[in-house]
Amino acid sequence: MENRRNRRMQFDSDSLVQQVVDGLKTASVVRLGEVESGDGDYDDPLVVGEYYDVYDSRFNSRATIRVTAMELCNWEAIPERLWRGEVNSSPEEFKADHMEYFSNPQPGFEFVAYYFELVKQN
Repeated sequence: MENRRNRRMQFDSDSLVQQVVDGLKTASVVRLGEVESGDGDYDDPLVVGEYYDVYDSRFNSRATIRVTAMELCNWEAIPERLWRGEVNSSPEEFKADHMEYFSNPQPGFEFVAYYFELVKQN
């Protein structure tokens, strides 16, 4: 890892951050069109190959991850590596966990999955 400022990232809850720190969570999702936009000081745009410091709700850096891949996904065909990387036991559990986040998606709904590896715990 180069000696430079990492990008920043937060998840919706500290329990998700803990899953990242524990090396369990290796994937997440973002709405189509939001990949390239940051959301405040602690959510930088997603870029494959970049390193991100993962912050909890108190703005403490808890881990560093590296985004390794992204893919376009369809609500009717959730990839196994996505639902497993989201720490779900099935595509149905993934859908139940993300129904509210995606505002009750309809058939044909598309979104972006991104995959990452834990580089270090902070």
